Amino acid sequence: MRLGLIELILVVAIAALVLGPSVVFWVLRWMHRAEIANRAAARRRAEIQAQIRAERDAVLHRFQIVGFALAVLMVLSLLYALLLRPIDPRPQSYSAPAVRTEEAARSAADTEERLLDGFSDPACVRVREGWVYLAVRSEDTGGSAILRMREDGSSLSKIVELEGEITDFDFDPEGEIWLTLLTRSGGMLCRASYDGWGASTEQVVTQIDGQPLPCPAAVAVGADGRVYFANLSRAEAENGLDAALRTELLAHTATGQVYVYDPAARTVETVVSGLAGASGLAYLPEENALYISELGQRCVWKVDADVRDRTAGGRGSVLFAGELPGYPAALALDEDGDVWIGYRWNRSSWLEAQSAEEFQRGVALRLPGRMQQGIFGTGEGTPAADCYTAEGVLALTALAADGQGTTALAPTGSRLYLGTSGSPAALRWLLY
Repeated sequence: MRLGLIELILVVAIAALVLGPSVVFWVLRWMHRAEIANRAAARRRAEIQAQIRAERDAVLHRFQIVGFALAVLMVLSLLYALLLRPIDPRPQSYSAPAVRTEEAARSAADTEERLLDGFSDPACVRVREGWVYLAVRSEDTGGSAILRMREDGSSLSKIVELEGEITDFDFDPEGEIWLTLLTRSGGMLCRASYDGWGASTEQVVTQIDGQPLPCPAAVAVGADGRVYFANLSRAEAENGLDAALRTELLAHTATGQVYVYDPAARTVETVVSGLAGASGLAYLPEENALYISELGQRCVWKVDADVRDRTAGGRGSVLFAGELPGYPAALALDEDGDVWIGYRWNRSSWLEAQSAEEFQRGVALRLPGRMQQGIFGTGEGTPAADCYTAEGVLALTALAADGQGTTALAPTGSRLYLGTSGSPAALRWLLY
């Protein structure tokens, strides 16, 4: 039987009337169930997100508490470190010296140099019989060495090597080397002998009146063989000479001393005390006199080498040069008896403005060493060294070429050798 169009339409209509309600009901029920499932999933997602937010807020709150506690601890630690931490030595009030207005008749700045790779921080330069001797720190071993070379920088060799820091050395009339040494166990005065093949060293003075030698900073040998050596201050130099110099400038304890050791009698006597940083020595044989640089007062004293148990400025001592433009350390004499003064740092205007303020300088004393270094410095074109005639007249100024302080100097003929702080070590010289 064939179905026409009308019959087909009737069949479809009958099927729709019979099955349509069931299909519609099934679709509606399916959509309802899907809506219920979607609502449940949305509730679960909302609950999970709320739980995540709650946990995150709890963690953030804990972090805030911990961060606040750490901030409080940091502030308290900073207050303790800068204000309450005990320090030794404690700063003392003093009157800062005036600033020199006098200028030298001549100046010199052009230098040549000899770099010494593997070494740093030259501490002393001496010239003897055509050889230049130089005390430096060894970057490989952490100890110190005395090098020697010809005056043109050739034939470099190492003649003495020691553990610790050699702060200064000098030759006695017999050619033996007297040196001041800083070690972890304290300071000492030593004697070294070099015969061209090797060197031997012996400790001579390690204690004075039963107390360790805190910080021997300079040494000079007299014409009669007596050995004069300077102790920077009574504070221990736990971090080396450079840190000890900064400490004395900030504290101004005025406890530096100059001693004399008699090799024949094996005795130690006090020459001068009460120095605000006994940082340099030079011996004048023609007058049996000592030149002593006082770091904190920016001056140089001339003292009769035979006096004993005196204070700086007392009987037997006169002010040779004062109101210097920097903090004097190294001293040396040339063939004419002129006095050369090397400046480790320029005068610090901030420090001397706080000369009567113990609190501010106490805060500076508690600062780390790297931050303390910012208080002191040497600018390019500022005095690296001055030359004074025997009468105390300023004759010549050697200018700093690169802003590095002078740690050692030695005049010979018309040439001035300069040791400057830094690494690698550099021996510089200029003609004047």
